[in-house]
Amino acid sequence: MAIRFLSSRSMISPRVEVYGRMLLGLAVVSFAGCHGNAHPEDPQLKPIQAMLEQQLPPRTPEEKVVLFLDNHGYPILAAQKHGTIVANIRRTDTQAMQPVIARVTFYFDANRKLNTFELERPESEPSRR
Repeated sequence: MAIRFLSSRSMISPRVEVYGRMLLGLAVVSFAGCHGNAHPEDPQLKPIQAMLEQQLPPRTPEEKVVLFLDNHGYPILAAQKHGTIVANIRRTDTQAMQPVIARVTFYFDANRKLNTFELERPESEPSRR
């Protein structure tokens, strides 16, 4: 029985094994990349990210994202790409007692459900570390 298993194993081409391993590695990296939103390097943006992750989890409908932004008075800006919403979110840094503004781009799938979002400082808003 073991001989038959070994002989069938030898029929698999080394090239197929290499491609299979590469495909498996790519799948692992892809799933790791889909883990969540990228963490901002700016520590003042982390509270905004935490709030958004709590209030707007992945798969939130686009209408609820717009309603959330409207209810909190966050201005929605012109989006550069189809399937995105861009908004400026302003919060007060409780340690420095200064306002912090994040430009947030929300990305939606074909069913208009939230995939992820990305935070960055607007060009006009310098970092106050």
